[in-house]
Formats: sequence, structure tokens, C-alpha cells
Amino acid sequence: MKLSPEALAGADLEAIILAIANSPIVVRRATLAALLADWENTRHSADVDEVILAWIASHVSARKPATLS
Repeated sequence: MKLSPEALAGADLEAIILAIANSPIVVRRATLAALLADWENTRHSADVDEVILAWIASHVSARKPATLS
């Protein structure tokens, strides 16, 4: 079975969403809010990647991945 590029892109997106939702990177909402409020300094800090991933994870709901058939 050969999948279309659109189906593959959708599968990749689902994998990314699932990986983010299950990420061990956790930042408490209050801490995340403070880091985002001071974005000018945060974006230059060593933990900017963790802040961005935590922000993404805070906007992703846990969903079961769709099965390919």
C-alpha cells in the first residue's frame, strides 16, 4: 500500500503531536507564563528550547494516534 504525500504529512504531524504530548519536558504554568512574559531575555537563554516545547505541549491535547489501514 502506497500512501499519498498528504497522508504521510498527516502521519508525521500526528507523530510530532504525540511526541510533544508525551514529552518529559514539563514547566509549571506559572513558571511558563513568567518566562514568556520576559520573552526578550528568555529567547536568549540556554533553556529557550525547553520553554518553546513546554508552550507547545501546553496547547496540545492528549489524543490517541489514528491508525493507518
